[in-house]
Amino acid sequence: MPDLAALRAEAVACCGAGAGLDPRVAFALDHLDAASLTELAHSIGLSAPRLRGLVRAQLGVPLARLRRWDRLRQAVVALPDGSVADAAARADFADQAHLTRTARELVGRTPSSLLI
Repeated sequence: MPDLAALRAEAVACCGAGAGLDPRVAFALDHLDAASLTELAHSIGLSAPRLRGLVRAQLGVPLARLRRWDRLRQAVVALPDGSVADAAARADFADQAHLTRTARELVGRTPSSLLI
C-alpha cells in the first residue's frame, strides 16, 4: 500500500502550501485512491471541477497527475509480488501496456526496471 502521507508531504515540499493547505486539498491527497474523482469531490462537498481547480491552485499540479502517480506507486509496490500484469491489475490500470506507458511517461523507465 502506498504511503499517502509521504505523497502529501512530497507534494507540499515540492509545491509549497502557501498560507496553509486547504483541508479539502489535504483530504483529497490522503484519499487519491478513491474509486472516482467525482466520489472524492462529493465526499468533501465539492464538484469534481472545483476540486481539480482547488488542487491546481494550491499545489500547481493537476489532481489527475497526482492520481496517476499514486496508481504508479501502487503498481511499483505490487511488482515484487508477481508479474507486471498482476501489478497493473492491482493498481487499476487497464492492462500491462497502460502501466508501461504511464511509467515511461512519468519516470522514463519500464515497470520491471523499477524493481528494487
